[in-house]
Amino acid sequence: MTEIVGIGTYLPPWSKGGRRVKGPDEDAVTMAVAAGRAADPTGSAKRVVMVSRDFPLLEGDNGAVLLAGLSLPADVPVTEVLGGAPAVLDQIIAGVDGMLVVAADDSDTAVGAAAVLIGGSGATLTAVARQTRSLPMQLRTGDGRRHTYTDPRLQREVGVKSTLARLGVTGTPAVAAVAGVKAAQLGHRFDVSAAVEEPATSAAAVIRVIAEAIDNDKAGMVLAVEQSSVTAAELCLGARPPRITRDEAPARELPVFRIAEGTGIPISLPAYARAFESKLRWQAAVFDQQPGIDGSPVFPPRVRVDSAGGLATDYRLEALPRTGTVYTQATVQFPVPDLPSPYSLAVVQLDDSPVRVLLKVTGVPAGEVSIGESGSVVLRRIATRAGIPDYGYAFWPGKQLPQGASA
Repeated sequence: MTEIVGIGTYLPPWSKGGRRVKGPDEDAVTMAVAAGRAADPTGSAKRVVMVSRDFPLLEGDNGAVLLAGLSLPADVPVTEVLGGAPAVLDQIIAGVDGMLVVAADDSDTAVGAAAVLIGGSGATLTAVARQTRSLPMQLRTGDGRRHTYTDPRLQREVGVKSTLARLGVTGTPAVAAVAGVKAAQLGHRFDVSAAVEEPATSAAAVIRVIAEAIDNDKAGMVLAVEQSSVTAAELCLGARPPRITRDEAPARELPVFRIAEGTGIPISLPAYARAFESKLRWQAAVFDQQPGIDGSPVFPPRVRVDSAGGLATDYRLEALPRTGTVYTQATVQFPVPDLPSPYSLAVVQLDDSPVRVLLKVTGVPAGEVSIGESGSVVLRRIATRAGIPDYGYAFWPGKQLPQGASA
């Protein structure tokens, strides 16, 4: 039995053709960070599991950026699991206190993320049954190409109904939530009269339907379906419901942008490594008790000259606020390589800090930010250089921090 203390969800603020789409500076990691911070606003997790089929790096290191964006120590274990909704429910059921399970989608059919913080007292999930079967109707091969074998009847009769029959569930249990198929496809074996559903193939969907079921005081079975694999668990509400935070801004039409041809700024991995801690963890240098140097934070960190004319290099890193106000702004209309244009830049005065930072603006169309407007600092993929994602922070005007989060 797993107890859930917090749930967070994130959806990009953009739509295209009536469905949600990610922005050009978002990917599975940035969305996972947004959902994780909503579920765990104080950064208390002792272990992180990220489940996705859309990892930005299949070789490399998604975990370091994920921990930095979540403001978690670098010694927190990170596990990356390739999978969809059943894998997410498996990880939650098998979780231990202090584990943060994050699911992220970055595909043509689903975008967004959701996270569950395990521990404390709250709603519970108990394993019921699982079946893993093979019916590869939708697949992606090593070259990245997607292939679809379109046969809805085969998916319904063999992928769903036949697999559900093998679960060995007796009676006609009430279903509180189902992800991956329409509730009506579950057939006569289940009572779906009050079920919350999200039919899209999505890893994060199972967490979103659990959150909605809890919000509507619906206990019962939770089913996570992906093609012909199913995981079932029993949801009990408990006396104290978990904290549910939805970071889901109303969707606006994705602005038109273009990227100029040519060679962009190449990545320097030595410089990237030197700047990683302060840049990705959003930390400034503070020189304590250095002669002739005040204790004001310096960002980005750099050496300073002391009263004797020497270079002071001994400093500590201090977390910067994640909210601020636009001091001044400008919009770049001319397309440049590597950067979707037009885009806005803002000098942001951070709250309760002397630090001002230059940040790209995100979450609103270029040119819409105003001087004096408040907002939040959020993790974004600021560029892709030589195929390597370069992460940093951007300013989202009008956005508020998740409830309970530290600035």
